Amino acid sequence: MVENLTFGDISSTLTILVGFIGGVGYLHTKLKKWIAHSLEEQLQSIDKEMKSLQERLDNVDMESCKNFLVRCLTDFERGGQISETELERFWEQYEYYSKHGGNTYISKKVAKLEHEGKI
Repeated sequence: MVENLTFGDISSTLTILVGFIGGVGYLHTKLKKWIAHSLEEQLQSIDKEMKSLQERLDNVDMESCKNFLVRCLTDFERGGQISETELERFWEQYEYYSKHGGNTYISKKVAKLEHEGKI
């Protein structure tokens, strides 16, 4: 049987295999592009929602930080005693708040209380 194969038979078989493999490769590429295009709109929607959530989380974080700082500043102003750990935490939060664009009234209050020796 093998001895009956001709160069033309082998050539035809290889041509069919190359064509088949090329066709599968072409379909694979087109399928990937179609899937990516189909998902793109949905992924953009998810991305927008994630950005919105991140903005809301950042806002909650800054508001929480501001509340902590205001409470501490009130304690300092009234001459209340706070622990060394609380004081360290105050400075950590104050630094974070300042680096992230916090309101100037907090910095003015800190400067005033430092000048008065209450911090």
